[in-house]
Amino acid sequence: MRNRELRIYSGRNRPDLTPFYRIFEGLTGIRIRVEKVYHLDVEDRIVKERSEPRADLLITNSQVAVEAVRGTGVFDPYQPEVARRYDAWLRAPDFAWLSFTAWPRSAMVNRSVLRDPAAWPTSIRDLAEPALRGKASIATVNEETTVSQFSAMRALCGDAWTWGLVDRLLANGLRTYPSNKDTREALIAERNAVAMVNSSNFHVFLMEGNPVGEAWLDQDEGGLGTNVEAHTVAVIKGCRHPEEARAFVDWLLEADTQSLLARMFGETPVNPRAEHATVRPLARIRRMDVPLAKLTELRDSTRAYLSTRGFAPTKG
Repeated sequence: MRNRELRIYSGRNRPDLTPFYRIFEGLTGIRIRVEKVYHLDVEDRIVKERSEPRADLLITNSQVAVEAVRGTGVFDPYQPEVARRYDAWLRAPDFAWLSFTAWPRSAMVNRSVLRDPAAWPTSIRDLAEPALRGKASIATVNEETTVSQFSAMRALCGDAWTWGLVDRLLANGLRTYPSNKDTREALIAERNAVAMVNSSNFHVFLMEGNPVGEAWLDQDEGGLGTNVEAHTVAVIKGCRHPEEARAFVDWLLEADTQSLLARMFGETPVNPRAEHATVRPLARIRRMDVPLAKLTELRDSTRAYLSTRGFAPTKG
């Protein structure tokens, strides 16, 4: 019997998926080798290697990133049964990449600063109000979720509205940090009041023993909604171990695996049969409904503009 293995490029490095790799190895006997690649570099890496792929599978933390390179033909479309039942926004049109957990944006609140839930923000616009002057925070464009959030606002509300909001946020003392991790840690260490992060950041930080709460923004009927990005997985075209890659995708999308991702990391399942525990299901989230093609189109110009306004990228 041949030795079976699976080589993964991972642009998703926090939280670390190592426990899931070990479980899969134990269940299947397939040995997993993982190379972590900086998430803003990972799609360029697979494009450069497309004539001779070194990895079998790509895991990363953005739909927009993989959609931006899908047209180069670097992915081998795959349609597991679960993915065939997905809403269209959770997968590539040709199933070249699939979401495996969602990243809804929410506001993490420092409950030692904002003790009264009545004072918590209910809209992204509240972060520009005097009550939160110098107390609100967000990651720079190092994080694709920051870029996607503002791109979604541009698509729905226009540039004048979105850039006007950015100006008001900055005038109100919005603080920026190199990553979502840095943003959440500064919430306590620097006594910020609110951090705009991904919902899973709230769950991880709470379970570490921090006095934080979660505020969902713009969720009223007819409201703007919140941006929802996703962790994604894609089989690389021409890879050496396609059978093993597809087996891992199947397992990653199983209800039990999705339930464990929710329990361990507070990540939002995309399999509706999963147990969500304390994680808000996708069905209960008002999402900014913007076609992914539009978000991908706006990605570079959003990043460029924000970089001139204090959101400049740094590796951190």
